[in-house]
Amino acid sequence: MDKYLKINVLIIICLIISACSGVSISQWRFPYMMEVQQGTYIAEDQYKQLKNGMTKDQVSYIIGKPLCQYMFDQNRWDFIYQDYKSNNLKKDYSLTIFFGPDSKVRNITKSGDLFVK
Repeated sequence: MDKYLKINVLIIICLIISACSGVSISQWRFPYMMEVQQGTYIAEDQYKQLKNGMTKDQVSYIIGKPLCQYMFDQNRWDFIYQDYKSNNLKKDYSLTIFFGPDSKVRNITKSGDLFVK
């Protein structure tokens, strides 16, 4: 009797393990996943206020200071924003501001979906 009990328990454990093996962790979805926003959100009216010739103080007043600065060039500010919903990238953009040697805006470049809702 004890031998049959061990075999039955072993069969049940094998069935439980094999039933769970068909679900990969990357495909698992929870009922609700929180929306995650990372970086600096820049509105369209803030972007329109940026002009060449502005000082670093004027730029930081409009959109704030960057979360991190380029280590090798203090005259480059990068603003990056990512918005994830249900573990999928919904919105992604970057804005780079280059300052000249006089610490005034020389060039502004953007990439990604800056104003897409």
